[in-house]
Amino acid sequence: MIKLHVVREFGRIHCKKDDSEYPDDFENIYLNEMAFNDLQSFIQENLDDSVDIEQAFSVTKRHGKATIRVKNLVGVIQTRDGTTIEILPKIHKMDKAEDTRQVFLRMLRHLRNSPFNSIDNALLNTTRFPVLEVFITAFLDEVAMLIKQGLRKGYVQRRENLKHLRGAMDFAGQIRENLIHRERFFAAHDDFTADIPQNQVLKAALAMLLNVSQSPSNRLRAQQYLAVMDNVDRPANIHGVLARITRTNRLFSHYSQALKWARVFLINESFVNFRGNTVNKAILFPMERIFEDYVGYGFKRFFPGQVSLQDKGHYLVERHKEGRKFRIRPDIVVRGKRTIVLDTKWKVIDQGKASNNYEISQYDMYQLFAYGKKYQDHQAPPPLLVLLYPKHERFTQPLGDFDYGNGLVLKVIPVDLNRSPDQMIADIGKHMA
Repeated sequence: MIKLHVVREFGRIHCKKDDSEYPDDFENIYLNEMAFNDLQSFIQENLDDSVDIEQAFSVTKRHGKATIRVKNLVGVIQTRDGTTIEILPKIHKMDKAEDTRQVFLRMLRHLRNSPFNSIDNALLNTTRFPVLEVFITAFLDEVAMLIKQGLRKGYVQRRENLKHLRGAMDFAGQIRENLIHRERFFAAHDDFTADIPQNQVLKAALAMLLNVSQSPSNRLRAQQYLAVMDNVDRPANIHGVLARITRTNRLFSHYSQALKWARVFLINESFVNFRGNTVNKAILFPMERIFEDYVGYGFKRFFPGQVSLQDKGHYLVERHKEGRKFRIRPDIVVRGKRTIVLDTKWKVIDQGKASNNYEISQYDMYQLFAYGKKYQDHQAPPPLLVLLYPKHERFTQPLGDFDYGNGLVLKVIPVDLNRSPDQMIADIGKHMA
């Protein structure tokens, strides 16, 4: 059985030569040489053309040995020998992988334009289930629903040699194939079949996951669903088939979740694109995006009808030649008696370092000042500005107000990810009052 390795953000990945060297903990994991070398090659392959890989890992030397440090991408990597590396976020007061995994999956469910909202509550509570197996189970649940409803069929044109004429004769094919066998007919005809691109993609994903999953129940389900799709072909060019089904089709709207999952598994589509052949799977996500979407979901739920995410109403430059330039997009805008403009930052700040500006980026301060100026309405109170950072042991309480002048005030507030979305936003709301 292949061992699962779990590490959290800012932890380190080491290479060991045999099982007698060092046990894993949440901050340090130890891979076999083949897996470690594959991961190192994967990083190197993507260095030239991927900014994302620099956000995910850095390779350093410690005591003469290469060490890989995990940074700000989270998710799952599986190397060619099947070694699975699970990277989880660093969350305040959570030192157990099971608890952290549950919070991570809860946040991931609210990542916009993704299939992860189909991860149900039962899976969230299975905290010992590896993240990759949770993803596979969610996909299998979607496929099960499609099979229960009946796989959709469509007309597919085929050209083949037949004993009896069906459809239209293909004269070029007839001359090429049947100069001797004139009793046969080379014809083009339409078949009403389940062997359509959408089902081909699902079958390809099922076949691939049969080799990836380490869960006996998931492997059994994949085998059962593959048997149902026995008459569906596996596509030779998966990228070509996926390109053909990208256009919206109302007849296949109930397929959308399953196809999104299939894209995650087949082409590692997870908001971060990597290349190379030294890993089987690299399903990774920028934690800043997960944090932003999760907090945004909480605000939309808490202030129904009042919240705009990635608000597009203003530009930094109002006039330049014939138009406006440099659109600004604050993460969250709440429109009520007083407008509240909020930005989320997945960064570590320190309430004990006032002399170092609490390690807040000066760029972030300029950014919120610009938002405040643009969202000012002279007929209403000045907008309230808020920066939200994750709560941790060195940032547990809101910092004192930052007064930009002329009534424009910025609040810096910690977000407690241990709380439910409603409790989390209620806590933030108390500090905004």
